[in-house]
Amino acid sequence: HSSVSSSAIMSLLSSSKMEGEDRVMSLPQLQSLMKKDPEAYESEFDQQWKHFVSMMEVFKLKPQKPNNNFGEQVMFLAHVAPSFPEKSDQLPTLIISVLDEHYEVMHSLMRQTLVQALFLLRNRNQFPCMRTLPLYFKLFNSADKGLRTQIFGHIVRDIGQQNLKQKNQKSNKELRDLFFLKLKDGETEVSRRACALFIALYRKNIWRDTGAVNLMSAALVHPDLKIAAALAHLFLGNKTKGLDGILEDSDDEEDKDASDVVHKIVGVKKTPKREKRLKRAKAAAEKAKTKKRTKAEGAANIDFVAIDLLHDPQTLAEKLLQRISKTGEPFQFRMLLLHLIARLVSRHQLLMPNLYPYMLKYLQPQQKDVTQVLACLVEACHHQVPPDDIRPVVLHVMNTFVTEVQAPEVIEVGLNGIREVCARSVNVLTEDELGDLSGFRKFKNKGVQMACKSLINTYREIDPNLLHRSLRGRQASMALSRGEVKAPQYGSAQVYETIDGLDLLLQKKKKRKTSNGDDSASGSGDEAAAPSAEDKAKLEAEGKSMLQDQVLSSDDFKRLRKLRLQRSIEMQLGRKQKAEEMDSSSSENNSDEEDSEDVSDGERGMVGRIADGVAGADLKASKKRSKTKAAKLEIVKAGRVDMKAKIKEKGKQRKGGKTNAENRRNKPQMMQMDSFRVRKKQAANAHEKIQNMKSHIKTMKKNKNHQKIRRR
Repeated sequence: HSSVSSSAIMSLLSSSKMEGEDRVMSLPQLQSLMKKDPEAYESEFDQQWKHFVSMMEVFKLKPQKPNNNFGEQVMFLAHVAPSFPEKSDQLPTLIISVLDEHYEVMHSLMRQTLVQALFLLRNRNQFPCMRTLPLYFKLFNSADKGLRTQIFGHIVRDIGQQNLKQKNQKSNKELRDLFFLKLKDGETEVSRRACALFIALYRKNIWRDTGAVNLMSAALVHPDLKIAAALAHLFLGNKTKGLDGILEDSDDEEDKDASDVVHKIVGVKKTPKREKRLKRAKAAAEKAKTKKRTKAEGAANIDFVAIDLLHDPQTLAEKLLQRISKTGEPFQFRMLLLHLIARLVSRHQLLMPNLYPYMLKYLQPQQKDVTQVLACLVEACHHQVPPDDIRPVVLHVMNTFVTEVQAPEVIEVGLNGIREVCARSVNVLTEDELGDLSGFRKFKNKGVQMACKSLINTYREIDPNLLHRSLRGRQASMALSRGEVKAPQYGSAQVYETIDGLDLLLQKKKKRKTSNGDDSASGSGDEAAAPSAEDKAKLEAEGKSMLQDQVLSSDDFKRLRKLRLQRSIEMQLGRKQKAEEMDSSSSENNSDEEDSEDVSDGERGMVGRIADGVAGADLKASKKRSKTKAAKLEIVKAGRVDMKAKIKEKGKQRKGGKTNAENRRNKPQMMQMDSFRVRKKQAANAHEKIQNMKSHIKTMKKNKNHQKIRRR
């Protein structure tokens, strides 16, 4: 009886197994049929649902083991659940509950399958986004890097899809509050992911309003360095930095991985050839990394939107300055926050007297990344900063950088920094100090000469009164004699009744109407003559009436910017531009279509413009151009001397015949042997030979360091 019962049980088990295989194989087909006609297959769905519930209970007993049948059942229900709305509300709840309870011990494949099912249900709008976000933030603590990346991308895409057609302010406010709560009070990994979500949504133009920006600014004082550094890069406008330190491994680990890859390429066993290949590969990787870093540090990628939306920049700058004043944090991190403080001071015209003494201790020629500190000093200057706050720092730079005992590169960096500070602030240098700096225009190094002349050109436009008469230039001297240029005073500002440079535009339009198309030379000659006072008064009156009667087009404003820039260049050059220079500059501007970035770069420092960002690379000394191999060979060949040709040339240029020494040297040997000198030397005794030897030794000692005279 027992044998019969055991055989029956085995047959039942085998039949159930075959039925299970048939059921698994038929799930895709059943899924397709249910989507086409849900009402006809409602009973089959109920049966599959009951089977899913029973499998869920079994899976909860041992979640650390993979169960392929359960995973297929979950994905099947996730696909067909939207067709059966009665059960679709329960499915996300069950999946969320099992993940919430067992995600730490659950098998990675099963965890990923359940999360994929939630993604699928959310994409079909089966539940609100806020329902799964707490679970997703818990899963950010898991060790599965691929799963963390998938969840992060899904959240960004989901929020972007919600705000695609119109922005739901209520939903966005709830999401921002949740993200900020996780950023502020969550664990380290959760806080970093919340910060990364803020940055990613900002850069995708989804959360770009004042609310999101000010929430992010509050996290700049977060104790975690990576979070604070990522947000600092965001507010500095760096479009290529910020998320790397949060979402990826550290720089040290990246360098280690790169080194491992190089070793795999080259090989394990060290040979001279492999050593050379390894050295070249490392040099190429370092060069690419430096090039990428230099490109990212450039000022062309700066975005000022975030920093301009801050509600209370003064308080934020004071908190950041208080943070970097404390020791214990890395130097690069403090430099990053110092750059952000300087940018806040520049964009919002803040007054922070404690900032400049703090930078004073880092302004030393031997300081690491001293050009970045100088760039921060430049950005922290504007026309409303009291000169008494800036002068001690500038004098310190003069005494430590711009001295003849320093290297030419150090002097050039100091002059560049002083020039940029003086272009942004007023009453920084006195006449004597500017005269001392102007003396470096005769320095032997060309880079120092260029930096000094650039400083002189800046003061030709700002305040030519401080320059010596010989350095003012013709245009600045004429403007001073006409009373057009006044010395800037702290606390005063120039008020324009019309647009600055509108008289130049009117004058240009008049000359275009009166001149023909082929006499461009006469038109340039007319421009060389300065308008009289009556003409200026007429132009101002016409400009006021023009603003009332018509609207200036975008082309007019482009032309106006070009004319203002031309006037600024003429003041700095000390002369009017030639007709050829004007034609070349106008053709270049027309070909480039005068992009906004090019205009802002060319007009930096002009009156009425907000100062742009300054990078440390802009203040560095100009690099010497490395010579090519052909140029080096030419120098080597020029240094070589052909002595035979030189002696031959010297003999041709000599006047007269041969000397007595040459005649004796060319005398026949038999005649030389019978000469008086030879006979005297042969007849000398021992005492005479010793005396001759002593005199010879004395002569050799006297002439041992002299160049040997080559005989003719």
